[in-house]
Amino acid sequence: MGVRVETAGPAAVVIMDWPERRNALRPQDGELIAAAIEDAAELAVSAVVLTGAGAFCAGGDLRTFADLSASHTPAEIETLVYGRIQAMVRALRTCPVPTIAAVDGPAVGLGFDLALACDMRFVGPKGWFRQGWAGAGLIAGTGGIGLLARLAPGISWPLIASQEKLTAARAAELGLAEVAASGALAAATARAEALAAIDREVLGHYCRMERQVTWPDDAFFAETARVQAGLIGSARFRELAARVLAAQSPGNA
Repeated sequence: MGVRVETAGPAAVVIMDWPERRNALRPQDGELIAAAIEDAAELAVSAVVLTGAGAFCAGGDLRTFADLSASHTPAEIETLVYGRIQAMVRALRTCPVPTIAAVDGPAVGLGFDLALACDMRFVGPKGWFRQGWAGAGLIAGTGGIGLLARLAPGISWPLIASQEKLTAARAAELGLAEVAASGALAAATARAEALAAIDREVLGHYCRMERQVTWPDDAFFAETARVQAGLIGSARFRELAARVLAAQSPGNA
């Protein structure tokens, strides 16, 4: 369990594997995933695929962030968000080969942001997206506002308001992903096979130049971390988290 890297032809596959929490991530997990992406980039011929065992990523681990809210100052939380959680999107941004999200389960909140941070996204029959963050009283802490705007300008507000569950077909309709009828991981590795016909250095130039044009700058991510830290550190978030966790307790199942 945890995160592991496997090879699949010319692709290196980063697999998030915390099934007991549906890959809901803690700050320390962010560092592990970032390191795994960097390790995968050294193994990959043509692409790094990011996926999850079962769920893609059910968001941030609410209990962990509720504990952080009670025990850390906003400044300390900001350091954790920028340094550990956002390390994942920085690793995706600097990856020297194309990155592909293979979404064969739910990708909510933080999981949605991670998929948006990849160069390509495939969604399988059991995969879906949800903005998620706003319902938890938070902003998209790993840059989802800017990452979503680069793919589908103007779609952020409808998704915040509706908290719509985006199936593969709906995500494709909005221009956010490609449908993978036979499974997202299979489609992602097939794309890596096709890209392997192109020289790795050339692929790297495409990655660098496209991300330079479309990605938010570092000041945006720093401001995202600052705002998110204030929200996580608030009494309002602690109250909301307490209600949700109480509702999830075995006695209320």
